[in-house]
Amino acid sequence: MTAAGLHSATARAADAPASPWGASSSGSSFRSHPQWFPKMAEAGVATVRLFPEWRAIEPEDGTWQWDAADSLVGTATQNGLKISGLLLGSSPGAETAHAFPMDDLDDWSEYVSAVAGRYREQIRYWEVWNEGNGSFNDGGNTTSDYAKLAIASYEAAKRANSQAQVGLTVASFDLPYLNQAILAMAKAGKPDSFDYLCVHPYEVADGISNDVDGEIPFLWMSHLLRDMLKDSAPEHSDAEIWITEVGRWIGTRNERTVSEADAAKALVKIYTMSIAQGIARVQWFEAQAPQGEDQGFGLLEQDGTARDAYQTLALLKKALGAKPAYQGWLTLGGNGRGYGFVFQGHSYPVLVAWMPKGLTDKSLSFASDVKVIDPSNGTSRTLKANQALELTEAPVLVAGLPTELRDQARLNAGKRFPWGGDHADATTVSIRPGTADADKGVFLLGEGERRRFDFADGSSGVEMEGDIEHPANFYVHPSFASPQTRDYYIRVAVRRLGSGNVGMNLLYEVADSQGRTPYVNRGKWFGASQDSGWQTYTWHVSDASFSKMWGYDFSIRPEQSVPFVLGKVEVSTQPFK
Repeated sequence: MTAAGLHSATARAADAPASPWGASSSGSSFRSHPQWFPKMAEAGVATVRLFPEWRAIEPEDGTWQWDAADSLVGTATQNGLKISGLLLGSSPGAETAHAFPMDDLDDWSEYVSAVAGRYREQIRYWEVWNEGNGSFNDGGNTTSDYAKLAIASYEAAKRANSQAQVGLTVASFDLPYLNQAILAMAKAGKPDSFDYLCVHPYEVADGISNDVDGEIPFLWMSHLLRDMLKDSAPEHSDAEIWITEVGRWIGTRNERTVSEADAAKALVKIYTMSIAQGIARVQWFEAQAPQGEDQGFGLLEQDGTARDAYQTLALLKKALGAKPAYQGWLTLGGNGRGYGFVFQGHSYPVLVAWMPKGLTDKSLSFASDVKVIDPSNGTSRTLKANQALELTEAPVLVAGLPTELRDQARLNAGKRFPWGGDHADATTVSIRPGTADADKGVFLLGEGERRRFDFADGSSGVEMEGDIEHPANFYVHPSFASPQTRDYYIRVAVRRLGSGNVGMNLLYEVADSQGRTPYVNRGKWFGASQDSGWQTYTWHVSDASFSKMWGYDFSIRPEQSVPFVLGKVEVSTQPFK
């Protein structure tokens, strides 16, 4: 298909309404896209994140090869899909594949203008690079380099197509990297050189399945990003936020097995909570398991066979609609621990509901008959009025929700999510691991998997193995302080179980990693005395940014230590008295 033909044939696709349903693909799946594009369309996917790298289009300076890109865009058009493009790749002839082309920004700009102009009718959204804060940064480039690259990309794309939208993107949920890049743009006198933000929150999303109330950090991502934008780029505080890669790896690693059914459950929760917090697009990684790479990701098997997550995505999209109309949230269950999100379906309200990992509740009922749908297989049953619905961590859809519950959800829509409490006015939050504190403000990942230890005096805590391979990872509730807060005081209370070395350090999330590891060692060792009672120690950090990039904010790391008990952890923005 010629470029002119592509333009005329896809004007209607470019004007299609926004939809959150998307898929993302690895480069290895590029060759097979004609096989899996139709299946994505059948499932209700609207956008696919995929595009050739620079040197695939311009293998030599001034030599342009458009066949692969034209085929990609043409196949997407034929299947009613929209491509969200990637601007990625070192310059022709460069020795590195993924070093930012800092010495070739003029040629890079020419390339960006060429692709943005050629596909102006088909591709409106372009991400600058892929995970430049991570493995796709061969040159070790800094956030300042990324800012320069993004500025050049933004200006080149807009020259070719004034309607083009240019996004900044990071691996994981690296809010500090985005913040530093945006600040570097402002310092360069180009503060408005982006239109939207993209994140790849694999680790935060994994917490939904792995930890009790792992939903909390995920639900607050949009809020944290918008707070950052209000401070660093107020003119863009309402910029769209996309998740351009997220998924659930299927298989066994680190003594944890994830089944196809587990991935499908995670998909329901991830799309539901993303839409509820105003994230514009969610592109599941990946569409089809690729040849010659990790087979753990994919809505489809390598041979195109549908996995559970594919079926679930199709069912969820059908229930919520092509462009879901979010109504609001509900706390569910006798103690309000359950998660409920209400949408207006095609003809009646739909509630997506579940309990946190490992919890069950049988107290939920409805004033009128409703239909309960299992999104993993589409089976449904009628739940009679006042009959109890057993909620578990497996999500269900409740169709025909009574009007009063829909109205309550609408009243809640403008309020902050309530799970885990509201700590916005607190200066100190804490946790006593192993206890049932409901409004603690600090959360221990995998708390339920740790052994509780009770001392004869009635005090208690959780047992720490005492080696560096078994740290205790914590996050503070997102309503407490903000990622812009730098100063924290972190105090631990520990108690011996016997003689020997009891020692530990603090690893914490920093404000500017420049794309390197986002967690650094405080460098102040706490070695407990031989006293048999409770002992406390306080670390002070002044360059933190608690944004939960890998699902946690800080870590207590014993090393060459005998087992001991961790009784309390406190986090404060002021010195402890």
